[in-house]
This record gives sequence, C-alpha cells and structure tokens, in this order.
Amino acid sequence: MNDTVRSNRPIRTLSGGRALAEMLRRHDAAPIFGMGGFQLLPFYDAVREAGLSHTLINDERCGAFAADAFARVSGRPGVCDATLGPGATNLTTGLVESLNAGVPLIAIAGDTNRDHSWKNMTQEARQNEILRPAVKEVIRVERIQRLPELVRRAYAVATSGRPGPVLLDVPEDIAHGEHDFDEDDLYPEASAMRAPAYRSRPDGDEIRRAAALLSRAERPVVLAGGGVHLSGGQAALTAFAEAFGIPVAHTLSGKGAIPCNHGLALGLFGRYSRIANDLLETADCILVVGCKLGEIATKRYVLPPPGVPLIHLEVLAEEIGRCAPAEVPLWGDARAGIEDLQAEMADDAQRQRTARGEYVTEVAQRMTTWRMEVEERLTSSERPVNMARMCHELNNTLPDDAVLVADGGFAAHWTGLLCETKAAGRHYIANRGFASIGYGLPGCMGAQLAAGERPVVGVTGDGGFNMVIGELETAVRLGAGFTILIVNNAASGYVKALQQAQFDGRFQSSDLSELNYARLAEGFGCQGIRVEDPDDLAGAIASGMAEAGRPTVVDVVVTRDPKQMLPGVDNRAAPIRKGDRIA
Repeated sequence: MNDTVRSNRPIRTLSGGRALAEMLRRHDAAPIFGMGGFQLLPFYDAVREAGLSHTLINDERCGAFAADAFARVSGRPGVCDATLGPGATNLTTGLVESLNAGVPLIAIAGDTNRDHSWKNMTQEARQNEILRPAVKEVIRVERIQRLPELVRRAYAVATSGRPGPVLLDVPEDIAHGEHDFDEDDLYPEASAMRAPAYRSRPDGDEIRRAAALLSRAERPVVLAGGGVHLSGGQAALTAFAEAFGIPVAHTLSGKGAIPCNHGLALGLFGRYSRIANDLLETADCILVVGCKLGEIATKRYVLPPPGVPLIHLEVLAEEIGRCAPAEVPLWGDARAGIEDLQAEMADDAQRQRTARGEYVTEVAQRMTTWRMEVEERLTSSERPVNMARMCHELNNTLPDDAVLVADGGFAAHWTGLLCETKAAGRHYIANRGFASIGYGLPGCMGAQLAAGERPVVGVTGDGGFNMVIGELETAVRLGAGFTILIVNNAASGYVKALQQAQFDGRFQSSDLSELNYARLAEGFGCQGIRVEDPDDLAGAIASGMAEAGRPTVVDVVVTRDPKQMLPGVDNRAAPIRKGDRIA
C-alpha cells in the first residue's frame, strides 16, 4: 500500500479488497460472519489489518442468520460474506429471512474474474440472478474506483425505507486489483449506519382522520408487528397505549412492542392467541402498526373482523390494504406515525383514558382468567417435560434485559404464546420472515455479539439443531457464552403434530433418533446439561447464564405425545383442516 499526495490531495493505493475493508471499517461494520475463497482473499487480509471482527462460519446460511440476529438486537446492519458459487447460493435462505422481516444486512459475495466469466470457471453460477429475488438490491462492482461509492450505496439501501439485505457482488479481479483512491472519497454514509436511516411521516390529513376514528372508539385495539422494532418505536407505542387506554396485541415479530406483562398487553393475536382474538371480535376500531397482516397473524385471512374501521400504519406503502382494507392509510415510519397520532390526540387523552376505564379493567380480568386456565400446564410436574413448564421457567429465570432467541416451528410457537418480555424493546428474536428451522443456534451467536454482557438464551427443536450442529464449533471458538435449550421430542414435532391432527396419527418421516444432546455438546467443548425432570429446569437455565466464555446446551426431554405438542392453536374461526398449513 502506497500513500502519496497529488495536487495537494492525499492518494492511497489500495487493492479492491483493502478498499472494501476500509469502507466497512469507516461504516463501523458489525462483526462479519463468512467463509473465504480465493476471490476475496485480499479482503480477508485487509480485514485483519483494519481490525474488523471476522468469524469463520461452518455454513454460509448460518452466517446470514447470525448477521440477521445481530442486526435485530443492535439496529446496525449485519454483515456476512461468501465465496462465489455454492458459497453465495448458500446465503439464499438467510437473505430471504432478512428480506421478508425487514432486517438490514450487507452480504458480500466473491465472483469470477471478469476476463474469464462464462468459460466454465470453477464454481461459477448465475449467482446474482439466483439471489436477486432474495435481496432489496444486487450491487455488482464493475469498476474498482467505484467501490467506495457502492459500499455507501449498499448501506443506504439496507437501512432506508423498509430495511433489508443488499448483495455486494465483487469479482475476483476487482478484489485483487489496485487503484489510486482519493482519500476524500473514502468516507462513510453516516446516516446509514443504523436503521432506519431516515424517517418518513404520514400525511397530516390522514393523521387527523385516524385520530378522529380512535377518539370516537370505545373498544379500540392496536395490532403491533415487527415494524415497531425496526423503527425503534417500542417506547413510543407503550406511551401511546398508556396515554389513551388502548390495549396492544402483537405478532411473533412484534413481541416486546409493549412489555408482555403490561396491563394493556393482550399477547399474541392470530393463529395463536391468549385473549386478543376475543377482544378483536368486539373491537370498534383497529390500529395496525408495522404489520403485514399475513397468514399467521390473520388466521389465514379471517382477521381482522370485517366491517371494523382499520387504520394501517406501514412504511412500505404497497403493504397497506394488501390483506385487509384500510379505512385510513398511514404511509410512514412506525415511531414517527405513533408520535404524530399522540400529538394530534393529546388534548383529548384524559377523556379517552377515563372513558375506557371499564374496558381496560375487562382486559386485566380476561388476562387473569387466562393465566388461571393455563396455570396447571405452566407448573406441570409431568415427565417428559411439558413445553408450557419450560416456558414458565424461562419467564421466572430470565432477567428483564435478557434476549430470547426462538427458532422456527415449535420453538417460536410455544415461546411466542407463553414467554414474556419484561421491558419494551427487542428482547425476543424469532425468524418469522421465512420461519426456517435452523436459525436458533446461529441466531444466538449473532445476538450474543450484539447483546454484550446481557444474557442470551435460545430455544430450538432437535430437528432444527441437527441442521446446524456444526456451528457449536464456531460458537466455542468465538467464546460466545449463550445458553440454548433443545426441545428434544425425538421428532420433527410440528409435522408429527399435524399428522396426528389431520391423518389420525398415521406418521411418516417425522421421527428422529433418540439422542443425548448434552453429551454431544460436551464433545464440542460446551457445557452440556440434560433435563428430564421439570424441577431441574430453572437450575439448568441459571447455570447456563452463569457460564462465561462458552455456550451451554440444555437438552430438555419433552413430551413425545403428538396430541400435546401444539401450543393451544385458536381454531374457532379457522379450524385445522386437511391441506392447511399453519407453520
């Protein structure tokens, strides 16, 4: 690397890989997860010199998952990389998760030397065409001198509007080539280092229309989705609900938009519900905030009830009215929209809060009744362990600032319904953008790097864990001190439960081997704890949180009875039928 001065302007001779690393450093890049190849070797060498954090991953999909979880906890764009061909295509599932969930992420992929592209080069594929539908934008670097500009572009796209992943495609000759860069061009896109980069506000006339509807409502309900977290709007939404006495229900992605133990919290709505669905049936106005109203949230599109005035606040305009007609569309950032609504309604807050006093009392009574109804399951001493008891012990053991990571399938369904965040904020991470199993273990790694000293606990199924067990080696090497509970039912439990419900227990390809995951974990260098008695759960979780510098795997032997595997699906309006999907 040569530093010179031309025409009184500092010039730095850098390889493309070194320029890429330098631009990431200036963007305060998140810890990077990746697996190298020849195409990006200059970048890897420069990462070391630039002092960036880079962790070798065992599977590129897990690298994307880890980066995704880091971004959800920190608000900063996650970063992952892959070599060309199979490395790049392995990113697909993780990138779709981030795209569907609105998570900012920068994925860097090496590509072929442009002098020899499409001449049957080793591992060559049409990777940009494959990944294009999985990201907000594909940015291919065709000219080395444009690298700084295009890194800025990647961050801007990832964090603006509805956040999402961006693919930065770097050909071999760009990474290995050199250029005299003007120092003045090596600057970051300062506004794009966190999401959202910019905030858009809904139209003032529409805010006034929405405020008028809410002010007249006697039994309004807020439905909060993951967009509340993306905008950092949790405190604003909690303050809004308190100011006007409006209860809040949430999706799996929206858990923590208001503390789960708050007097105005209704818990999940949709396919899984505590009391929210019942209250939606009597609602006279519904405010949807940062939620797409997809299949699970709407119980396959039978919620919200028809005829109830609906206000939809959403940063992605084309989602408004997509699944349910909106009487008042509010196009803009969730936090900004909630703040504007509160300002518009402020003079009437005392009257509304007083008028809804009985309604709020009813909410508290309904929640108390629900808790009494599930108490027997929450405190069950049955063996194998009841999943509800496991969630109950998580509630009792995790501190207020903990982060709970839930894998796809049962892990998210049970924890989403029964586990409670104790403070507003993103203390619950579930990969509901794509709901792929296998997210739990790499998600814990990414979350732990973002959470610092805060405890991170994950829940995954044995099937999901089997898919990514090699990342235990990564976690041990990283010194990540998270705790992960494995729901060990020796089955692809969700599929088995559905086979029980739909095919009278005719099971096919849904059983797994009986394994002791605690012993397997010890072989990787983790602390392994096997729990067969529910009374041992609290101690095992506490032991994991106390273990510094290495992961703890808690192997929880849960019920094998498929009739007890589903966590209270609300089937009243949309029963499970043959052919239904309720993932």
